[in-house]
Amino acid sequence: MSPCQRKAAELTLGAIRGAYGPTLSAFGGVSETGVALDTLGTNWNVGVNLNWPLFQGGLTTGQSREARANLDAATAQIASEQLSIRVEIEQASLAIQSSKVVISAAQDAIVNARERLRLAEGRYEAGVGSIIELSDAQLAVLNAGAQRVQAEYSLALARAQLLSALGK
Repeated sequence: MSPCQRKAAELTLGAIRGAYGPTLSAFGGVSETGVALDTLGTNWNVGVNLNWPLFQGGLTTGQSREARANLDAATAQIASEQLSIRVEIEQASLAIQSSKVVISAAQDAIVNARERLRLAEGRYEAGVGSIIELSDAQLAVLNAGAQRVQAEYSLALARAQLLSALGK
């Protein structure tokens, strides 16, 4: 619900509360009457009407309570939407921080996997390592690189979610 709808609920409540007091109205009119068109007479009427409903069976009270409940509902819905946006922004911010930590860990994994590959290559060239050890080290480098790409994708996604939550 928008702030405009909340304002409309406030104005409705004010209008209903106005029913507790009297209403004053004025009226007037002019007419010409007669039996023939050439002998028409001008008639004027003016009046004032004061109306004050003293007892309506609780109608005004009920309408006032209903309008107040509608106003409270509008206020609560606006607060709920604000909290929802705040939570969405906080979640996106935390996702960004988390993704940055994961990228750092993935970078460390790449460094470690490359060192493992370097050692496996050296052992294989010296004849003390197996091709399986070398293949495992190569696979570890590829997996670490894939984890880094996935972490960077997660960071980009979290940034996009933050921009969306901010309405940009």
